[in-house]
Amino acid sequence: MRLSRADRIGIVVFSLMMTIGLAVVGYFVWGKAPTACEVSAEEERQMALFDAQVRHEDSIQRHKHASGNADTPLPTSELFPFDPNTADYATFLRLGLRPWQAKNALKYRSKGGRWRSPDDFQRLYGLSQADFLRLRPYIVMTESPVSHKSSALNDTLRYPRTPKLSEGQTVPLNASDTTALKFIPGVGSYTAAKIVRYRERLGGFVSKAQLNDLPDLPPDIHRYLHFDATDIHRIPINRATFKELIRHPYLNYEQVKAIVTHIRNYGSLRSWHDLQYNALFSEKDLQRLAPYFEF
Repeated sequence: MRLSRADRIGIVVFSLMMTIGLAVVGYFVWGKAPTACEVSAEEERQMALFDAQVRHEDSIQRHKHASGNADTPLPTSELFPFDPNTADYATFLRLGLRPWQAKNALKYRSKGGRWRSPDDFQRLYGLSQADFLRLRPYIVMTESPVSHKSSALNDTLRYPRTPKLSEGQTVPLNASDTTALKFIPGVGSYTAAKIVRYRERLGGFVSKAQLNDLPDLPPDIHRYLHFDATDIHRIPINRATFKELIRHPYLNYEQVKAIVTHIRNYGSLRSWHDLQYNALFSEKDLQRLAPYFEF
């Protein structure tokens, strides 16, 4: 016959009380308390195993309660009308869901999911059939389900398509942000952001031809841009760090290393002509670098 946990604990407590009582009697009768040898090694081992088993089972029960693996509803559960599409974490717990089930429901909603009918709620990951049947009479939908067609219409109203430029209309190349650049036919968010990032690394465009450095642009993009005079950001080459120099799209690693080595060995550069005999710099390189650096 398997003893319950309460019975086993009672036996341990009773044994301890009997041991203490015998010790008191022995002290007064024989003038001394029983020595440790009166309990055999085997009895000590059995008591230790019994105590370990009680602690282990108690730990399992506490773990089940903390993790929500018990098969019965939480003792504080209540039943009341609720909408699973709007209920918060505390509401799910009041209804008797375990913490991990409440988190699953909130995670499902955070990813755009929603239950369109009371019966849909049984699809909640980890929800048992017993829990669903217990909650089903109290599930109410306070919002009407949205069809795919009306949802697409709402998305269009909330995120209207960007109007495109007509033939002959243009936007400034240097002053336009990503929003303005998306007015160009064939240019979306990704392409607009790519143009702006490249412009920032350059320090500004000095010619529309520089757009040819970027791959996958619409072939007729130049028609919708006009060059606007702007202050070009110029880098002080003799005071710039290696990191600042390598960031410029017109300089590669070897060229930056040559610039830093020249400044360290010979002092400040006076102009790009100081590097004209360096094999790493072609005449074309020096010409396109000229607008972006000062000496």
